[in-house]
Amino acid sequence: METKPGYKTTEFWLTMVTNLVIAANLAGAFDGIPNRYAALVAAVVNGAYAISRGQAKQGVPYTRERK
Repeated sequence: METKPGYKTTEFWLTMVTNLVIAANLAGAFDGIPNRYAALVAAVVNGAYAISRGQAKQGVPYTRERK
């Protein structure tokens, strides 16, 4: 299986949405969870994304399909 660029993956977009929600929480837009835990969630989500991209890049290099 070929590796897609990061911005074309589902985990990238889920990470971005999670980061935006956590940033809104930290900015005080709403108080879904305490700031201390929001920062922990952000660290875990970003770490998981980094690990998943590292595993994906161990595959075959991405080549664009031609139509």
